[in-house]
Parts: sequence; structure tokens; C-alpha cells
Amino acid sequence: MNNVEVIKVFNNPSRLKRVAGYARVSTADEHQDSSYTLQTEELEQEIKSNPRYEFIGIFKDKKSGRNTKHRTEFNAMIELALLGEIDIIITKSITRFARNILDTISIVRNLKNHNVEVIFQKENISSLDSSIEFVLSVLAMHAEEESKNLSDNTKWSIRKKVINKRNLTSYLYGYDIKGEDWTVIDSEAKVVRMIFDMYINNKTYISIVEKLHKMKIKTSTGKDRWHTGTIEQMVQNEKYAGHMALGKTYLLNGNQLRTRRQNYNQEHFVYNHHEPIISQEIFDQAMNLRKSRSRNTINTYVPEVERLTPYAYFVYSEENHKHLKYVVERPKGKYEIPTLYCYNKQRKNRVSITVKNLTILLMDVISHMKFYMNDLSSNITSYINESVTVCDADLENANEKIDLLNIKTKLLSAKNNLPSYFKFIRNINDSLDIQEIKRIFAAITIHSISNFSIKLNLLDNGEYNHKLIESVLPLKLGYKNVDVTYSVYL
Repeated sequence: MNNVEVIKVFNNPSRLKRVAGYARVSTADEHQDSSYTLQTEELEQEIKSNPRYEFIGIFKDKKSGRNTKHRTEFNAMIELALLGEIDIIITKSITRFARNILDTISIVRNLKNHNVEVIFQKENISSLDSSIEFVLSVLAMHAEEESKNLSDNTKWSIRKKVINKRNLTSYLYGYDIKGEDWTVIDSEAKVVRMIFDMYINNKTYISIVEKLHKMKIKTSTGKDRWHTGTIEQMVQNEKYAGHMALGKTYLLNGNQLRTRRQNYNQEHFVYNHHEPIISQEIFDQAMNLRKSRSRNTINTYVPEVERLTPYAYFVYSEENHKHLKYVVERPKGKYEIPTLYCYNKQRKNRVSITVKNLTILLMDVISHMKFYMNDLSSNITSYINESVTVCDADLENANEKIDLLNIKTKLLSAKNNLPSYFKFIRNINDSLDIQEIKRIFAAITIHSISNFSIKLNLLDNGEYNHKLIESVLPLKLGYKNVDVTYSVYL
């Protein structure tokens, strides 16, 4: 008989599973806080009590669950899982995870392909179950229908109130509102009357805000400074004249976008509903004046997101603590000069830069990046690798790992995008438009007329923390020749 070699099997314990919990309530309503806290506590206790689990943390959202677009922590959790930083995700139920059947199945399938398990507590199922897709289809369809029914019930309740001409307003500056009972608050009513009086005497929203600030009149939330948008809404609110228009706003294409109607359905307009603060005559004057000033009618309304220019939130003034706005200036009507500018809160200290000068500055940065591309790439890679090493070391001893993992995710993502990022820069020959510029640069800070900080659109950490380039560029600003010092950060 031949000698048989016996190979011993060593059952080494596998590493701990890295486990994260996910909790969500449908709204940020205070009544949901207890459910939100309970979900979080139960998930944390279950994960920490399992000796085979390493607790990563609890991802938490207080958003609508009908889609995952605006669920920040959910999206961060999925990204971390796909990068291999999470092994198991535990959530209370399918309705806490996603309510859209296609999203649910697609996300779970994608996680399975990356060896990430999802456990649903209420349904007592795991994504490793062979019948998971069938079960998810049935349960998610039920959850989606349940969500739709809840939404329909809410809409029906509001429509019923509108038809019966019942009050939908719970708070309005100048009134104490309890159900259908509206009581005028004298101290606030005086402010309302003063605002209307200033408005019909051709005072601008900004001048009204400044007047209220000088008089130290606080807003309804206790802030020192009023917002011009608040004043604008007040002078067109029919409730101050004692009336009540129902159904003034609605959702556009299912999004949380409120569009104000200018011509209300008279069937849903309740005259003399409560005690007025201002007379009908003054309100009519205000509305006529607003109509003469405003171009935003129901036919020409443009949502704010569509009114923003590509330069919005791109250049920031450190002195004024504001982002610069885009405008086309026309000195004496002879020239057109695209310019970015802002003032401080006192409408003073104008900080500005022409689009031409901004483009010259950024093209100079691109020239430097092209010339030192190999060194820059090596520098950035080294910085990212060192930062990842520090992150991993911190993760070993951290109890709550979510923030550290998010940082690590951003670092790894930047490293993966580095080749395509520099390839795009390498192929640039002529000047760029703003959309192409924003592919390279995330933000610009103006410290002074001769000092700029520029952040690359590569590492999304919101900080200027690793300097790559420092240089000086002579620029003609107005009638002056100024040596502008700029620093480029990762």
C-alpha cells in the first residue's frame, strides 16, 4: 500500500465582518424623532452585540424615501460598500432602504456582485438568499403602493380642506394662528404695516431690510437681519389684508419646487377670513407696484436652479464672506464686460474680477500644471497614499468609522480619477468655457485684490489643505497693473 500524505486543514478564524447600519425616517418632522432614534439604537446594539461583527457606524437620513437622489448618507454608504470598505449592511426593513422597486433590486444586485450582504430585519431576509430578488420584488411593490397610498391620502386631505375653504396656514408673522382662529399680534403687526408703508413708497427690499436692521427688529426666528426674499413674500401675501388664497403652490414634475400662481382660482379664495393687519387699499397698491416691477408671471416663471449662471458659487470673497455674482456690465452703453462681483452686508466694499481676467488667471494655472505634470501627478499620488495610510491607522482604533471611511473614499476616488483628469488637461490647447474650467477647478477664493487661492476639482473634501503650486501673474485690473499671487491646492 502506497504511503498516503495527510494534509491537515487549519480552521483559522476569518476576519471580522465590517458592518454598517442604515436608519431613515420619511421626513425631518419632529414627530419622527423617536422612530429615528429607536432605529439607530437598535441597529447599533445588534451590530455591537455580535462578536463576529466590526461596528463601522450608523448611516442616517431624514429624507423622503421615494428615491435615493437626495439621501446623502445612503449614497455615501453604498459608495463605501462598493469600494470594499463595508461587508454587511443592516437596515430595519425594505421600506427603510428604498421604496422604488427598480432602485431596490438594482442596488441589492450591485452590492451582491461586490460581495456585500444586505440584511432586512423586519422581513428577516438577507441578500444572500437565493430567492431574494423574487421576495424583494413582491415586498418592494407592496411598499411602493403603500407609500403612494399615503401620499394620495395626504393630498386628498389637503384637497378636502381647500374645497371646504379650511385654513392650511399654521404660522404667519403678525398673527397667532390656532386652527381657524387668527389673532393679531400688535407688536408684529406694527412691523408689517411699516414694511407695507415703505414698499408702497418705493423703498427697495434691501433698503427695507437695512431699516429693520437699524431699528434692531428681529425676524420671526430671532435673527438680527431679515432676508429680502421674506420681505418680497410679505408684500404679496393676501392674508395681511384678511383674505386667504388656498392652493397657491404646487409640486412641479414631482419635485420639491414651489411655483407661485399669480391668478388664483376664485373658488379657492376666501374673502374676509380673519382680521386684517393692512387695508385692502394698501394691499392693492403693493400688488400693483409689484406687478409693475416684476417680470415673473406664471407664463415666464423660471425656477431658481435655471436662473443660476454657470459661475454661481464658483468664486468666493473672503473679505465679504459671499460668493461673487455674474453680471454683464455696460459702461456708458458702449461695451459689454462680463464680470463677477459682490458687496458685503452693508452694500459696501465691492470685490470684483472680470471673466476675462479670471480666464487669464486660470489658463496660467493650467500652463503650470502642464509644464510640471509629472511632478504634480507624483506629488498628488504621494499625498493621497500617505493620507490613506493615516486613515487606515486611525480606523484601527476608531469606534465610529463613518467619517474616516468617507475621507478614505474621497481619497481613493481622487486617485482613480487622476489619469483621466490630467489627460483632459494635457489635451487643452485653446481657452476654455466655464463648464470646462469647472472640470478642472472646484472653487476660487479671493483673499485680496492681489491674492487668490484656487482648489482643484479632484479631491472633494471642501478644504484647501495641500498646496501644489504658488506663482505670480501680472494682471491689469481696472487701470492698475497688479502682480497677483495665486496658490493652487488639492
